[in-house]
Amino acid sequence: MASQRKKDELTRLVYEGQVFTVEFYVSTQGALAEDWLESAPESMQEKFAALFAWLGNHGKIWNERKFKHLTGSDQIFEFKVDSGRVLCFFFFGKRVILTHGFHKKGDKTPKGEITRAEELKHEFELRIRK
Repeated sequence: MASQRKKDELTRLVYEGQVFTVEFYVSTQGALAEDWLESAPESMQEKFAALFAWLGNHGKIWNERKFKHLTGSDQIFEFKVDSGRVLCFFFFGKRVILTHGFHKKGDKTPKGEITRAEELKHEFELRIRK
């Protein structure tokens, strides 16, 4: 039961699908993806929610304009809606962990945002093992 409590402190459920569970990571800085999404326009929130549900239920989003692996990263992926991005990674137990969100201004995802997601992934992995 203690491990269940620890998991709950580290994440907040976004969507529980047939294939994956999608969760916000609650880092030492807070729930960055959740906070960012709550500040986004409602139409953008709805589109991200639809993508989270699709991945949770189907296990794959084939359209790389909506979801893709970030080349050169430590298994970081991005959900894409208009200029909005939410980065994530996959974790044991069929879990998708959302790290943070941002508005993309150029053609490529900024290296700093990828590094931030990798750091949050590493922090998550360290905290879950405690």
